[in-house]
Amino acid sequence: MGLNDNIIHNCTECDYMKKYDYGKKIYYCDHPDRTDDMGKLSVGKLSDESPEWCPLRKN
Repeated sequence: MGLNDNIIHNCTECDYMKKYDYGKKIYYCDHPDRTDDMGKLSVGKLSDESPEWCPLRKN
C-alpha cells in the first residue's frame, strides 16, 4: 500500500469541477471519463469528498 492509496480526491481542488450560478450555485464534474452522465456534484455547497463515480477517486 502506497502513501497515496487512502487519499480521497477533493472536488474543490479539481480542474474538472465547474460552478454555475443559476440563482443557486450548482457544481458539475466536466471529466470526460466520468461514469455519471450528468456529472452533477451538488447544489449550494460542494462536499468535502468526491462522489463514488469520480474517475480520479482512489479506491
